Amino acid sequence: MLRNHWKTATFMIAALSLLTPVQGDQTADMQAQLDAMSAKLAQVEADQGDNWLNERRAEEVKGLIMEVLSDADTRASLLNDGTIAGHDGKHFFLRNADGTFALYLGGQIDFRYIWNNQDTSTGDEDEGGFQTRRLKLKANGHISSPKIKYKVTLATDRGDGSVFLEDYEIGYQVSDNVQIAAGLMKLPLLTEELTSSSKLLAVERTPTNEYFTLNRAEGVRLRYDDGLILINFMISDGANSERSDFDEDESEIALTGRIDYLVQGKRSQGKDFTGWSGQEQFLNIGGAYHLEYGDGRNGGTSDYHSHTIDVQWENGPLNLFAAYIGATIDSDEATTPDRDMTGFVVQGGVHLVPDKVEVFGQWFSIDGDISGENTFDGCVAGVNYYIKGHRTKLTADVIWLNDMLPSSNPFGASASSSGLGLITGMEDEMAVRTQFQVLF
Repeated sequence: MLRNHWKTATFMIAALSLLTPVQGDQTADMQAQLDAMSAKLAQVEADQGDNWLNERRAEEVKGLIMEVLSDADTRASLLNDGTIAGHDGKHFFLRNADGTFALYLGGQIDFRYIWNNQDTSTGDEDEGGFQTRRLKLKANGHISSPKIKYKVTLATDRGDGSVFLEDYEIGYQVSDNVQIAAGLMKLPLLTEELTSSSKLLAVERTPTNEYFTLNRAEGVRLRYDDGLILINFMISDGANSERSDFDEDESEIALTGRIDYLVQGKRSQGKDFTGWSGQEQFLNIGGAYHLEYGDGRNGGTSDYHSHTIDVQWENGPLNLFAAYIGATIDSDEATTPDRDMTGFVVQGGVHLVPDKVEVFGQWFSIDGDISGENTFDGCVAGVNYYIKGHRTKLTADVIWLNDMLPSSNPFGASASSSGLGLITGMEDEMAVRTQFQVLF
């Protein structure tokens, strides 16, 4: 339309120049005006050619709009009642329009092939096969308000595939810094145990962790986090008590407290043991203590004290973690000796290809404080290939025991379970472990 106006104006000036008698200087002025308007018209046409949508560009824009809408539709859809559903890049979700109710769904699959060699009295014995180490379905969210939170995890037994309740909790966010929760949860002692199995450095946690872990118990937890200091305190049914009725607990009372001091970095960096490109340096120092008065474990009445000090550091492609663990069993039974047990874990890794290929190593030891037993130690070496971070990754490692695992800790778990790829826990046992992990 604008171009047509310019053409009309140019035509009128040209017509007037022909119909109106003018002097030479006037003719020159009108010609100058005509030339100027012609130049302006050319500029307008050029501008229109660059900025105005022709039919082809209109079709391209329509196509782009349809692609954006289609992508948005796959991520979230608005249901008839205003409920929003979709995937946020991490979890599937379902929530109402005002955000007062929310449900997030996810899961974990760890599929392995393990080859194990044991040096027995009758010679070398080899075992190899596949294992579904973990298959979990997880649900979490909030009810009525983002302050009222819940979490439920169902898992399958790696042996027979039966489904069981692994953990659950209901919590209330008292303030920005304080939360209280109740349910079946991990006791806040060991960093290695508290780190999700989906974000470990090696295929599995170390035998030292399994020997001293408190694992899960039913109880109440108070959590304080101001960004610099993180405190977790829990009253529970005791170490590894899992799900039990109130009259079946083997402990009179169990108290667990842990404090973490963030020296540098962000708290979220401590959720795994890996350093990633672009992240600032991370350093966290932590310590914890567990006190438990028993009334039926270890063949009688036993009190159990456990403590740990650990440090976790990450800087670009490098990572390092070290932990000391100590535990004491005070038995009231004359036939059951007291024990002062200690353990160490040191591990580190480096990315050879940033955020893709990582090599790592671990050293671990246990002193079970049993007469006639040596201090046990072993090592792990392996590699991670991150296809899509922890969400899709391949891990392969080799674990080797240079001595026999010590007598079990009645307050811990099995340090030589098949979940670690081990069978006997004897000297010179070795296992090659490969794992493919998917989180959804």
